[in-house]
Amino acid sequence: MAGRLLEELGQTVIVLNIEDGRAKGSARSIEAVDIFEALDPHRELFIAFGGHAGAAGMTLEVDKLEVLSDVLEAYIREKGADAQGKNNLFLDEELDLEALSLETVKSFERLAPFGMDNQKPVFYIRDFQVENARVMGAGNAHLKLKISKGEASFEVVAFGQGKWATEFSQTKQLELAVTLSVNQWNGQTTLQLMMVDARVEGVQLFNIRGKNALLPEGVPVLDFTQELPDVTSCSAIVVKNIPEDLSLLKKICQEQEFSALYFKNDIAKAYYLTGYGTREQFAKLYKTIYQFPEFDIRYKLKDLAAYLKIEQILLVKMIQIFEELDFVTIENGVMRVNKEAEKRDIAESRIYQKLKQTVKEQEIMALGTVQEIYDFLMEKSE
Repeated sequence: MAGRLLEELGQTVIVLNIEDGRAKGSARSIEAVDIFEALDPHRELFIAFGGHAGAAGMTLEVDKLEVLSDVLEAYIREKGADAQGKNNLFLDEELDLEALSLETVKSFERLAPFGMDNQKPVFYIRDFQVENARVMGAGNAHLKLKISKGEASFEVVAFGQGKWATEFSQTKQLELAVTLSVNQWNGQTTLQLMMVDARVEGVQLFNIRGKNALLPEGVPVLDFTQELPDVTSCSAIVVKNIPEDLSLLKKICQEQEFSALYFKNDIAKAYYLTGYGTREQFAKLYKTIYQFPEFDIRYKLKDLAAYLKIEQILLVKMIQIFEELDFVTIENGVMRVNKEAEKRDIAESRIYQKLKQTVKEQEIMALGTVQEIYDFLMEKSE
């Protein structure tokens, strides 16, 4: 348990089970904190104690726990240690996946047995493709990747990393630190890689536009229907929905140096599906309303949309365009045709031009690749 918490939190961890007034358990520590050096001078606190720089086991009375905490805090302050610093990872060699085989594993098995004083070799791999990523194990806690390079293909197992399946399946320029192992299943013996750590370079872009795709935990969400969070010190954001005016979203993306962006991109009014109105649709609308001296759009808009076979959100925009061009007047929800109006082109309408721009932008945000979306958001306005 202590080891798993250390891996997850990146901090020195002491896990104790309390029973009958005694606390018994173990500690795991980052390199910056020598847990044995910190606690060994205080053996009077313990009924039993032992360990080394990175780990320790102990038993003590429950009433000594507060003193134990004070001792550890004092050691960290005295040493000036970075209590949240990540351990250094030493890589033994870079491996070429295309040259990797079961024989490679067997050759390193000659170095066994592995332990604290004889660490299992850790290898560096890069320049490969992630074919897929899937969760496995109880509660989908673990992750299995299929990676390939040329004709070579291998599985990578990452314990406790199931929650990062989306990221690993889509990340670019992924580099891994792995150990080698042999997997025997259904009479098959295969080489399997065990993930020790991972690293990426550059901004990572993630597509979570699928209907069932979940928002990542702990990442600030830009929801433009609500007050936006302060993201000035954030390394990642989720774009949950798309406003009709994208200027604020573009400003946020251009002013902040995010290392990861997740695109959910919900669109409330999907004009990219309705279009911005054809010449025939505008002509049919005008011809229809011209026949009525008055038309109450508060109550008959839905019927008009059904008759014209035009989506209601587009029909509203078309009527607004007619009003802007003085083809109609609207007062208290009642629309009247201005039969004396001058002939004008629909393209003269600012609302029409904005709608055309919105359709184009929504097409990118809904249908483009995440790289196309990012490039668009990072374009400077002329």
